[in-house]
Amino acid sequence: MVDTAATGVRIGRVHSLGATRARQHGGTAPTRTGHNTLARHYAVRLLEVLSGHRVCDQLAALATEDVYDDVRTLVRRRCLHGPGPGTARPVLRRVFDDSPAPGVLEVTATVGVEERLEFLAFRLEQHRTPRRPEPAWRFTALETRW
Repeated sequence: MVDTAATGVRIGRVHSLGATRARQHGGTAPTRTGHNTLARHYAVRLLEVLSGHRVCDQLAALATEDVYDDVRTLVRRRCLHGPGPGTARPVLRRVFDDSPAPGVLEVTATVGVEERLEFLAFRLEQHRTPRRPEPAWRFTALETRW
């Protein structure tokens, strides 16, 4: 596991199309667990909101107030939108995840936007609410490169 001091995000397993290709060519691929699928699911949902393909309000119940404000700011800046209306949609490339403690998941993802490569990192934590007795995952921190 790699510890990146600059962002404070610990990077663990890798889950991507590249890992699938490595397995097909004789390499080893990471084991997929419930956290791997969860990390990719939340990364896709966040990417869809940041790129304008999903409305921002859909993250309101999945994020703390601070993270939700950060997401709204990034959406207003149109950080993941291409220069014109017919530009390509951002593509989630690789997702790295680590669970430093029970009920906590730290995720770093690389995103292809046109010809550039962007990065985003977020933290998910399980929370219980009065309306929902079973724990639900929520975004509690968000870091972007842009």
